[in-house]
Amino acid sequence: MTKTKYMMSGGLAFSEQKDLEKMHKLSLEGWHVRSFSFLGYTLEKGEYADYVYSIDYRTLENTDEEYFELFKDAGWSLVDSAGDIHLFRASPNTKPIYTDRDTTIEKYKNQVKPLNLAMVTLVPGTIISWLISLQTTDSIHTLFFGLALLLTILTIPLLWTGLTSYGNQWKAENKKGLVLLTKLLPAVAVVMAVYAIVESDLKAVQIVAAAVIGATVFVTFITLFMSLYYRFKVKKA
Repeated sequence: MTKTKYMMSGGLAFSEQKDLEKMHKLSLEGWHVRSFSFLGYTLEKGEYADYVYSIDYRTLENTDEEYFELFKDAGWSLVDSAGDIHLFRASPNTKPIYTDRDTTIEKYKNQVKPLNLAMVTLVPGTIISWLISLQTTDSIHTLFFGLALLLTILTIPLLWTGLTSYGNQWKAENKKGLVLLTKLLPAVAVVMAVYAIVESDLKAVQIVAAAVIGATVFVTFITLFMSLYYRFKVKKA
């Protein structure tokens, strides 16, 4: 029976390079990524091998074969695809997929595209749901209040992921001011949320503010946890 195990991802927008470094280290122990899984990857035990991994973001239509052939010819074999995300592996001396600034920028632009579509859909939906819930009563109010709360829970982590992805793109474009802005916005959002809870009497405002604080603390905790995990466990492996 093939042995498998699960590897949690730190979130590709937040720690793509750390995920790839961990995959490389595990390959030296005979654990090789087989497929994407929910919030991570499935690895299976095999022969010891030295594999490096790389991720590409691309929406494929009718040129799938040509796209994968380009990577194959360059020495990269496809491990798995999940939507617009494609994971490849190769031997360490293989030429990297991204060799210059322009291709790196293109990569992060491709990463942001599906997030843009989700944000364009969810953000207006969330705002409209809150507005309707504030203007209605009884069962309609209850319905839209619940919908607004659900959309808020989905929207806040999505916005943070989108913000981080834009930060990665702007870093590649050497836009230091915008990169700094992406780092400061979460802290500014928390300060504004605390102020809203203290000063506002509207229940809806307090709930949204609490959601902002909760999401920020949760993502910060996960980021710190994964950072410490990589520092003290993976790097010592």
